[in-house]
Amino acid sequence: MKTVLVLGAGRGQVALYKAAREIGARTVAISIPGDYPGFEHADEIEYVDILDKEGVLKAAEKHGADAVVTACVDFPVPTLGYVCEKLGLKGISYEAAVVSTNKLLMKKAFEEAGVRTARFVQCSSGADAAAACSHLNYPLIVKPVDLAGSRGIHIVETESELEKAVGLTMEETAKDYCIIEEYIDGYEFSATSFVLDGEILFVLSTGDVRYGENDEIPAGHYLPFEADPEVLEDSDRQMRLGIKALGLDNCAVNADLMLKDGKVYILEMTGRLGANCIPELTSIYMGYDIDRMIVEAALGETGFLEDISEDKVPRTPCFARMVLSEKSGVLKDILVGKTAEEQADILFFSKPGDEIRKFSCTNDCVGQIVTSGSTLEEAKKKAADAAADIVLELE
Repeated sequence: MKTVLVLGAGRGQVALYKAAREIGARTVAISIPGDYPGFEHADEIEYVDILDKEGVLKAAEKHGADAVVTACVDFPVPTLGYVCEKLGLKGISYEAAVVSTNKLLMKKAFEEAGVRTARFVQCSSGADAAAACSHLNYPLIVKPVDLAGSRGIHIVETESELEKAVGLTMEETAKDYCIIEEYIDGYEFSATSFVLDGEILFVLSTGDVRYGENDEIPAGHYLPFEADPEVLEDSDRQMRLGIKALGLDNCAVNADLMLKDGKVYILEMTGRLGANCIPELTSIYMGYDIDRMIVEAALGETGFLEDISEDKVPRTPCFARMVLSEKSGVLKDILVGKTAEEQADILFFSKPGDEIRKFSCTNDCVGQIVTSGSTLEEAKKKAADAAADIVLELE
């Protein structure tokens, strides 16, 4: 029986445990203690911080790991690359893992390889920010290089706001620097890819569902992404350039992109599978479980290549959106109507008694709704009807 180490036991990793079990592999959860849903699906648990490279390496050696995998989170990707290199396992390289999880290194790699991305500078203090950005055009966006989920990000319209924004970002990052880049105001979307032994198996552009006053918070996705053929071709081209620039191989790839004036810019790219229903939608659209693909590829099994060949992919339209609350409070009950039950696959992350927050980032979602249909409009309507048929009762 093969042994698969799964880095993390949160909701984003649960599908990896299930996929490993489906193919007859044994799983070991690597995580700090906590109430994590992945634990109930793991065969064994090792309480090790997923950021502790040497600790995870020892756990992998102890259990005779045949593969190490993760999904949906950036933090363990360098650990995964480190352990795979040390043990000669199939997976992302340590160098590529580090570059793809540090926004400064990523942007430098993009710039050197001619990948279309926003102009940027490195900055260490608010006092130096204005001078460093003298050649950039406002508005600007200040970003920590080591955080995800929109944390620590601030948009500034004028130079007078810049010093304060940099100060706020520096309070949140663990690094002694951040980046400031030109804010590209366009249509944001996503892309998923998979690289195996140097070959990019597919590039799948995915539409985003946005939420908030300025549509700044990702709240879902859909497939197919309906855009002009030229845009899709440019997205594919920039993705392939970006993957090569970062040296990504033997991994899934997740990227955030921006479309402006008919041109696609890569905002960020990481060597792991995306979150917020990206796995579910990719699996529906491709006709093959993407989490299973990750596990199989890490184990050196390539039977899935036949199943995702051009003539096998069904390209089923699908739509996903977060279940969110417009206010904070303690969740008293979740009422799900018949329409929601019949038209959608619904998964809740919160339960009665949990404290929930008004939706301000993806970590605040209460659950998710996933639908499919013969057309994208049908899938979208099913999701809207299901959302309207769910009531969150708060105390």
